Amino acid sequence: MQTPILQTERLILRPLKIADAEEVFNSWTVDPEVAKYMRWSVHKSVNDTIDHWLSGADEAAQSDKTYDWGIIYKQTGEIVGSGGVHYNADEAIFEIGYGLAKRYWGRGIATEAAQEFVRFVKDELNLAKLCGKHAIENVASGKILQKLGFEYIGDGTYDSFDGLRTFNCREYILDLTNLPKEG
Repeated sequence: MQTPILQTERLILRPLKIADAEEVFNSWTVDPEVAKYMRWSVHKSVNDTIDHWLSGADEAAQSDKTYDWGIIYKQTGEIVGSGGVHYNADEAIFEIGYGLAKRYWGRGIATEAAQEFVRFVKDELNLAKLCGKHAIENVASGKILQKLGFEYIGDGTYDSFDGLRTFNCREYILDLTNLPKEG
């Protein structure tokens, strides 16, 4: 299924394009605080944002294994983050993830976007479960998962894409069969 454009009260969620690279780079991929617990490392240039991510965005938007959205704040029209779900083949389950420009932290934007990702997985993909994980030190991300109803199942680890960092993490599962269908 092609990644659709979704909307919430304050957000437009749409696939990112190479044309978004400069805004994405300047907004959050260059920020070490945003990248601190992410699988990707800080981008040093707009070309890093293109080469390490956005060059594959069009192909990913056509995939049945990755649903990745740019998070656009309706009030300003600015791309303030990204997130979505991807199929974790090692664990045979879709996993949720999100990242937000630091100046938008603490406004409920990541929670609002993640709620829509959960709705999409339940109502559009018709899946029964979704997993999530966060670095143990990233307490704010854990609070988002808990607000969405994810249940803690144990500790684990995850590696950065470049293999240079390993994070101790908390792992969660969300039983989507217990959530009411929207629509």
